[in-house]
Amino acid sequence: MKGVTFADQGAEPKVVETLERPTPGPDQLLVKSIYVAINPVDSFMSDYGLLVVNWPLVLGVDTGGIVIEAGEEAQTKYGFKAGDEIFGCTRLGSTNYAAGQEYFLMDARVTMPKPKNISLVQAATLGVAVETAFLGLIDGLKIPLPDPQNLPSIHDEWVIVLGGASSVGKCAIQLAKVCGYKVAASCSTKSAAAVKELGAIPFDYKVPLEEQVKAALDITSGKVSRIFDAAAADDPLLAKELFKATNKAEKYFSTTNDWTGIGDFEGGKTHLLKLGGIGRPEAEGLNAMIEQYKPVIVGLVEAGKLHPLEHVLVGEGGFEDAVNAYKHQKSGAAGSRKVVVKVQDP
Repeated sequence: MKGVTFADQGAEPKVVETLERPTPGPDQLLVKSIYVAINPVDSFMSDYGLLVVNWPLVLGVDTGGIVIEAGEEAQTKYGFKAGDEIFGCTRLGSTNYAAGQEYFLMDARVTMPKPKNISLVQAATLGVAVETAFLGLIDGLKIPLPDPQNLPSIHDEWVIVLGGASSVGKCAIQLAKVCGYKVAASCSTKSAAAVKELGAIPFDYKVPLEEQVKAALDITSGKVSRIFDAAAADDPLLAKELFKATNKAEKYFSTTNDWTGIGDFEGGKTHLLKLGGIGRPEAEGLNAMIEQYKPVIVGLVEAGKLHPLEHVLVGEGGFEDAVNAYKHQKSGAAGSRKVVVKVQDP
């Protein structure tokens, strides 16, 4: 079958027709890939070989697709059946599980049914970003998991999101708001309007550090206790200065950077977010959390409290367009918009 692959580390993506159609296990789904959203982790894996389980690496960890076949446990325990539209983050770096091929495997435990009120292409924009945001805020910042039917009122506590215009940052802003928090978010002046529209107060990450510190403290009146870094800074200088300037008893910092070994600082607790093991049997704790988040994510989308991400659809459809979409995302030409490609018709 067709797909887009990287033959080895550093290779350019190519369309091939030699991939074998996989067979789902009892707790798995065989999915027909319709839409693939491109993420920075795609180029991260292909360029550096990190998170890659086996080569060739197939493009695509974010999907909107249709179930072709469901294993027995996937049906009885998780309620999936052939014809269901699904979305989510695939098992990273594993050939049979990547979305950039005609058919691929999904682990039913971490697969989400498409909400009724959004399209399949919209759903494809959410998987990686929303799951990362939930892990960062619920697990990392110790925020209670919300009930979509009984959301808390806004209170006088703040979450600061660093990288608020990124896909993960946009989902984190929306999640923090529905959890009752006020939100301040760093972004460029170009992205400030979009961040503000999501309900956060923006501040410019391009000004000197001391100006960023002052802006964040002024916005929050110094009530800084929870910071989520969606931009994965190597050294969280801003977070360190903000924690130093606050007298909050409990301080939590979470980051998508899990490779430079950031530890606790300034009396705060640091959480390094790891999504790379999703779906893998050895990542029991991670998969259990994603399973817990699934109905909340779908419920929030259906309640209109969590919105799909602004996206650009590359090309007219097909696997050659998937190569172009990968290059478009990697070039930065899409800005803060999610890059999506339709690889085949339903």
